[in-house]
Amino acid sequence: MPKPLRISPIALDPTNRKVLKVAVDLINDDGIASLLLPDNSPHGHLLVIDADNDIGRQVLEESRDGQVKLVLSEKRLEGKNLIWQEPPVRVTDMQELLTRICLRMKATFATQKAMNTPADNNESAAVPLSTKTAKTEGTRTTEAATTPPPANTTSLEDTQEPAAPSKSLFHILLSARQQKACYQVRFDTIWLLIGGHNGTVASKNETDAKTIMMAPFKKLYIEQIDIVAFAKNAQEMNISTLESLLWQAGVDFSDGRLLEGHDMAQPVRLKAWPNFTRNGFRQSHFKLAAIMARQPISLKELRKEAGVARDEVVSFYNAAYAVGLIDRTATASDPGLQNGKPRTRRKSLLGMLARKLGFR
Repeated sequence: MPKPLRISPIALDPTNRKVLKVAVDLINDDGIASLLLPDNSPHGHLLVIDADNDIGRQVLEESRDGQVKLVLSEKRLEGKNLIWQEPPVRVTDMQELLTRICLRMKATFATQKAMNTPADNNESAAVPLSTKTAKTEGTRTTEAATTPPPANTTSLEDTQEPAAPSKSLFHILLSARQQKACYQVRFDTIWLLIGGHNGTVASKNETDAKTIMMAPFKKLYIEQIDIVAFAKNAQEMNISTLESLLWQAGVDFSDGRLLEGHDMAQPVRLKAWPNFTRNGFRQSHFKLAAIMARQPISLKELRKEAGVARDEVVSFYNAAYAVGLIDRTATASDPGLQNGKPRTRRKSLLGMLARKLGFR
């Protein structure tokens, strides 16, 4: 099993300490292994600091650049590896922050391990958190950039793609679904059975899928198996849907890279509404789904109309395409599509009206 991320509460009052504890319990339930250290321990990968008191300010000043800090303060603060959160903080807000931070830290550690890059002596290397400000129910969060911008400051255009990634578990899952193939995926002592023929995933524990998704792809052992082997080995295991795992992989691990062969400029349309109840609700996804269901639109225009970050648009699109919700054949100029209403529907309505008026 992966080592848990250590989280240190620094100078927190009883209320914030309780909020943090509940949030840590919740992310552990979600499969993000983490350990809450005793109060004011300096040895955490992540320090959660109340900077509105003397102890918290002192620890913040003495902390190393490599340590990631989630700082609660009435005053806006910025710094390397520093995430500022204006109090008060609710459990749901803290859970969302910890989830985002811990997943990125785990991904960074995995990359360092794969590249044999040593972190500092507390394993708390810089985590790539982008500079941004978010507002949620009256609270504010800012994440400070951890690395300076490149010499070439030209931003990534909507029609440009990052370098094509090596295969990932997301691509394996998508291939299984499209080809109705079966795979066995192993990481250390954890393994999954992927059943593309019947759209299921079998695992010993409910958290195994998340653990494998967070593991470095080079560390995975992947073997294609036949349907008989899948059925035999899947007996008495936990069964979940391949669609849910595909959606999660597309949303969490697209890394801003559009699927190969897809284009930000191509008009696309959402064929059916995503299952937000099962796959997790995000306000940005609801907004994107509403626009894409209304009419064909390119991802470039979708980004502008929704006011959503490019990475979020790409990850939503990849996930929606992977589970079969995207129509790539409709075009914005298709006369059969006006205001999101199919031509066949319009014809039937006109025909009914004509019959009622006696023209037929």
